[in-house]
Amino acid sequence: MSSPSERLAQILAEGRVIATRELGEACAAELHTHAKERYLALEATMPRFRSSTNRKLFELGPPVLAIYQALLHDLGVDREPALRLAEDMLLAFYRKQLNRSPLLGAAMDAVFRLKPARSLLMMTLRADEPEGIRFDEASGTGALLAFDVRACPIVAFARRHGAPEIVPMICRLDDLKVKELHGIELHRTGTLGTGAERCDFRYVTAKK
Repeated sequence: MSSPSERLAQILAEGRVIATRELGEACAAELHTHAKERYLALEATMPRFRSSTNRKLFELGPPVLAIYQALLHDLGVDREPALRLAEDMLLAFYRKQLNRSPLLGAAMDAVFRLKPARSLLMMTLRADEPEGIRFDEASGTGALLAFDVRACPIVAFARRHGAPEIVPMICRLDDLKVKELHGIELHRTGTLGTGAERCDFRYVTAKK
């Protein structure tokens, strides 16, 4: 499992071409420097999770926030262009990660289709820590896997730093990941990151 600081380095590396195209070479280099400075300033405010579940869920929050803050406050990029560029850099990194894990789809298929594997997944998600994830299992939905997230560590962290607008781009990675599955879709009507009262995850068999 990678740390948030390692994820920052990876996002900056994979997104360097995009940043250079949008900002120019000099400003892209400045972004690299300022994002690292912003990250170091954020470190003291990061929750120290014990569970691997919460650490994994949280790992992209601080690097994305650091990049966004650097674009907004250090390079003077307006909010919407800053959000778009941060998301484009995040997507470049995330797609590379998916391409490096060709067996991810098969492994996730097994988790969703086998009841013992689904039960084990729900057990691992239960990590009772302050500022960590909180969720309820949803029954009677007809879904392969259904749960409602009531509290998310990234949402809490972003709100505390006055930047809740960064969360939706991280939420959208779930939609990208589910495309690696075969015959399974994610239905979700809202997320905490977009202002809903819950993230209602419903993994269902795709209609043929």
